[in-house]
Parts: sequence; structure tokens; C-alpha cells
Amino acid sequence: MNPLSIITLLIVDDEAEIRSGLRSIIPWEDYSISVIGTAVNGAEALDKIRYYEPDIVITDIQMPGMNGLELVRRAKEEQFDCSFVILSGYDEFEYARSAIRYGVREYLLKPISIKDLTELIMNLKEDILSKRGIHSDQLSTLRKLRKAQISLRKHNLIPQLLRGELSPLELKNVIEDYALPIKDKESCAVLIQAFFSYRDTEENTEQTRTLDPLRESLEETLNGSPALIADYPPAGLLLILNLPFHTEQYPDLNQLLKQHIKSTGFGDTLQIAAAIGKPVSSLCEIQSSFQDARQTITWHIYSDTGPVLDSADFDTIQPPVIMPGDEILEAILKDNREKLEERFNLYFNKLMTPQTPPPSYLYSMCNYLIITLQSQLTRYLDGSPRSYTGNSFAALSSLNSLEDIRSFMITVLCGFAEELAVNQAAKNDPLIEKAIDYINDNLLKNPKTEDVCGYLGLSKSYFSTYFKNKTQLNFRDYTLDLKINYAQEQLKFTEHSAGEVSVLLGYEDYRSFSRAFKARTGLTPSEYQKQYTAGERSGQ
Repeated sequence: MNPLSIITLLIVDDEAEIRSGLRSIIPWEDYSISVIGTAVNGAEALDKIRYYEPDIVITDIQMPGMNGLELVRRAKEEQFDCSFVILSGYDEFEYARSAIRYGVREYLLKPISIKDLTELIMNLKEDILSKRGIHSDQLSTLRKLRKAQISLRKHNLIPQLLRGELSPLELKNVIEDYALPIKDKESCAVLIQAFFSYRDTEENTEQTRTLDPLRESLEETLNGSPALIADYPPAGLLLILNLPFHTEQYPDLNQLLKQHIKSTGFGDTLQIAAAIGKPVSSLCEIQSSFQDARQTITWHIYSDTGPVLDSADFDTIQPPVIMPGDEILEAILKDNREKLEERFNLYFNKLMTPQTPPPSYLYSMCNYLIITLQSQLTRYLDGSPRSYTGNSFAALSSLNSLEDIRSFMITVLCGFAEELAVNQAAKNDPLIEKAIDYINDNLLKNPKTEDVCGYLGLSKSYFSTYFKNKTQLNFRDYTLDLKINYAQEQLKFTEHSAGEVSVLLGYEDYRSFSRAFKARTGLTPSEYQKQYTAGERSGQ
């Protein structure tokens, strides 16, 4: 096969069955088309497009994080000459119009016809080959193909190592075939992550590129060294290095990481931490070092640990379990927010003895408290509390500091108290019950105080004061709580994107929705959806 006639193809879909189906159901090699890889979301796909510059990209629209249309927009913005084929189960004009605006060649609805897809790809192939100018610079093209092949192998090597898919012989062959600098010897994994403030984070796709400058500087420093580097979404990097590590400029790995993190210049606006996993005797065992690094990076919540964390420096022994008692529940039932915060802080301080327990212990104890209260409150509500229905362990483990953990827990606990207070007020007061029924029935119409007052026949000042006296909540805060509750339920279904839910709830600015959602749940909308669906799949 003439390598100059090969067309490269990337498949992007968050469902493994669709990715593997598209890859295997069509005999791509028979058409001189090379599937260079697959991606589970737009962020991963964009990274692969930057590396391999595929000729054709087949992508789904609805994916967690960066969706298909955003992927197309970003790739076009960065001037990659890819032909995109959009696949979607949504027969909606707005998607098609956006796709056309971004220069998408085709938009196919699921379930797709294999015959139609094959014909479309062949037509795209002819267009690409006609523009390629095969005879103009054959040597340059061959070098480009070889470079792309090596980059692809290096990029795929890390996930294969982490999944334990390579035998020592297979790994040896890959390293030799592609002249990779890394060797199958003593190694370690390093996980670098950016941590965003619980209160201030604004979700947007730029978070996936936060560490781009750091990656570029590390790649420059490590060029030729026995190391591999890859993105670790949504805002992280993963390094795999042979040991012992040293360069002419840096005597050890710790100094290298400290200097490069310091050079990012983020300062107090963003916390970046690097965790060094325990050494393993060979690359084939690197997944053990990676898991160790994942546990070690959680220690970043302690402000005095510094930017570089070594697993050998921390005691992972779990302290005894401390039960929360009934004091916090009593404060919720009495709707005493001041007492609730005081009693939670007393409990949290008990968890902090000794001073630096493993972060996993704090997450587990706080998670247990939330789950216990949810169960206890079913006796006072019409079912489980709806004010918080997320994966609290995932939310807690994504937080930036001890203070963020305290703030998040108090927000959740006060949410329980608010829900209970409104529920009891509605049961005891026909006017409040009527107002709440109206709000629930018209939530997607973005009801304002004036609308409720018109329905009830009351003045705005009277109703606002009455509602606050009965529920201890401002009307605006209560409506916001209902919107976030609704958003949590909708995001449990992958067919609803975070952006669609935001628009549905009447938010003109997605960032405002994302801020409000994270302030309540501890996760951005996309993170919440990803964590929930991952939990559902693992439970099946």
C-alpha cells in the first residue's frame, strides 16, 4: 500500500460500543483508510487532532464536557484541515445549522446506515486526495506520516500501560520499533493537577487547556529524556519516567516539578499540585505507581504540603471512625442555621484529630454524614431530600482545601434545613402551599416574584415578607434552589447536555448557571453528569 494514499481517520464518541462498532464494522484498510485512534469526548479528541492531524473525524454531538460542535469549532479555530462528519440522535435544525456554520461536511442521524457512511467517507477521501498534491513533495509527506505514527504510538502507550495491556515482550518491541527514549526498567508515575476554587470556578472548555504552558515547558525540558507525557482531563498532566531521574539542569525529580509549577505564575489564583507515585521495578507495573499518585495528590488540601507531594512522605493509616451523633440532625429539624454550622464544625474538628488524617478519611466521614442525614430526613419529607442528590464523595474529593470542604458541607446541610422548613411551611400554610405549587408548575418559565403575586392577588412587599417569615428564605433563593434541584435530575440523563439544561432554566449566561450549580453541589454541571453516569454504569 502506498503510504501517500492513506487517509487517516479519528472516531469520537462517549459510548464504547459505538466506538468499537464504527472501528470494526467497516473494513477501513480495504479502502486505504487508517483509523489512528478513538476518543471518548471532545477534549481528548482535540488533543489527538493536535498530535496527528487526521484527515477525517467522525464525532458524536452529545458528549460530557466538550461536545462535538465545540470540538469542531475549536479545531477550525486552530486551523486544522480536518473533514468532520457529525453523528447525532437529535433531528434538530439548530444542531444542523451550527454544524454547517462550522464547515461540517455531513450531519448524519442515528441509527446511521453503514452504506451511507461508507459512501460519504469515500467521497471525502477523493476530495482529500485531490487536494493533497501527492507528487509535489513526497519526501515531506512520508516524514509527516512517520512523525504522526510515532506520536500516535507514544500517545497510546500511556493508556495501554495503565490498563496493563502490554506484555514485557510487546513493550520491548514498541520501544525498539519507534525508538522511544523510555525503557522497561524502574519507573514512576507523576500526576499533576490544577484545582479550582469551590466558589469561584466558572466552567468552560478553557479549563482543559489550563496546563498547556506547563506541558510545553516540561516537554521542552524532557526532550530526549526517558519520559512520556500526556494530558489527564479535565485539567491535569500525567508523566511516566524512568528512575533514577536527573538532567543537567535538575538534580532530581522534585526540583524539576517545583521549578516548572512555580514558572506557571498562577500564584494564589489557582493551585497546582504534583504527586509522585511509588517506584515500580518495570514499566509493565506502572499502573500501581499511577494509583499511588492518585491517592497522594489528595493531600494537596493541606496548605503546608507544598506543590510537590511524594507518597513516601504521608501516613495513610485510617483513624478510627467517629460517628456524627444526633446534634446535627436536631439543628436541621429546628432550622437553626447558626447552630447547624457550629455543630458541624465541632464534628469536623474531631475528624481533624490527629491534625492531618488521610484526605480519603475526611471524604468518607463527610460522605457518610450526608448519606445518613438523607436517610433520616425521609421521615420528615415526602421521600428523600431533593436539595442534594449528587455523588458527594466525588464532589468532596474535587475540592481545593479544608475550608472548601467545610463550606461545601455547610451548604449541603443548610440545603437540607431549607428544604425541610419549606416543606413544613407548605403543609401548615395554604398560601405558601399555593405559592410553591405555582412555582413548581411554572419553573421553566422563570417565574418572578411579580408573577406569583399576580397569581395570589397579593402585593410584592407583603408576599416577600410573608414568604420569608414562613420559610426563612428569600423568594429568589428558594427559586434558585428549585432550579438547581431540577438541573441535577435532568443531568442524570446523558441526552441532556449542561448547556441545554442551562437554557431550559432561563439562564442567559452559562457561566452564571455553572457557578450556581457548583456552589450547591460541589461539582460543575459537566462534572456532575460525568460522575453520576459513571456511578450508574459501574453499578450495572
